[in-house]
Amino acid sequence: MRDQSAPGAGGAAACGIDGIPTSPYPERRPMARAAGMGRIVSALLLLGAVHAGAATEPPAQGPANGMFQTPAQAYTEALRQSVGAPARAPLGSDAFVRLSEELIIVPHDQAARLLTLWDLPVPPDFTALLLGSKGMASPGIIRFVPAGFVDATEAAAFNADDLQSSLSDTIERGNPERIEQQLPELEVRGWVRPPRYDPEAHQISWAPLILPKAAPLGTDGEITFNAIGFGRHGYIKLSLATSVQEAAEAGQTFDTFLAGLGFQVGTAYGDVQPTDKRAPGGLAGALGMDSLHKTRNPVSFWMSETFIPTVGGAVACIGVVALLIYVRRNTYKEARR
Repeated sequence: MRDQSAPGAGGAAACGIDGIPTSPYPERRPMARAAGMGRIVSALLLLGAVHAGAATEPPAQGPANGMFQTPAQAYTEALRQSVGAPARAPLGSDAFVRLSEELIIVPHDQAARLLTLWDLPVPPDFTALLLGSKGMASPGIIRFVPAGFVDATEAAAFNADDLQSSLSDTIERGNPERIEQQLPELEVRGWVRPPRYDPEAHQISWAPLILPKAAPLGTDGEITFNAIGFGRHGYIKLSLATSVQEAAEAGQTFDTFLAGLGFQVGTAYGDVQPTDKRAPGGLAGALGMDSLHKTRNPVSFWMSETFIPTVGGAVACIGVVALLIYVRRNTYKEARR
């Protein structure tokens, strides 16, 4: 999938559509934040270990307000503003997440400064960072994509093979451009986490294994977990780069986040009105694919409703022709007697 916004995104990329988040700051709830402060401190200590000696580095510019900060100041501000479980943290003006277990939310401005320190792009629809058990060593990128309403129920009509085929076609169409950029051609090798659609919560998650075509069989690499929670005006998109070895842990983080994800009154999936804007790319666009199509399985084809009537019709035609030949031969014999 073609979005490279997740930290460290490599072989398997995330996907998304441009948009602008609003009201990214968490609610000021000192008691709730204090409950998760120990986990936040641990996460930031881990970050400090990764960026040892950061205080002596040149100041970093805060993208949100133009103020200059040292890396140490940026980490301290992230610590001060982060929201740890148990708490409810807003994700823009439409959505929120109820945090549980080890989840932590770093709000927009502080998270954007950290992305800048890591030399990573800040997506235009960026909302916050999600931290799990790995802390800032493996952050999740949260975005609110105000593309419009997406009919997520279409996901129930496609299985994992259908989505893999659709994704493969999308990636194959992008390979000529990669060749021009002297990058290796990519292909989908399968699913690390097959697509899971929750029809009641209107959520979907998936993690494909996308590798260079030249990579040997059995190769594993960096993957990107993706999850979407659909609402009335758009959707919340979570992307997290991880390894195959840590896929189970990343999947648990995603499940915990999705379990707490919700939308404000009037902005939920079920609040959609006939006059509301529809996302131009539909479900395929939300998943980062050019289009969605069904996979024609050879076994199912022979037993399909299309094949059986076709064969039946052909057999019937052959029978009619044989009957005509038989009648004609008998008529000819009778005429010669």
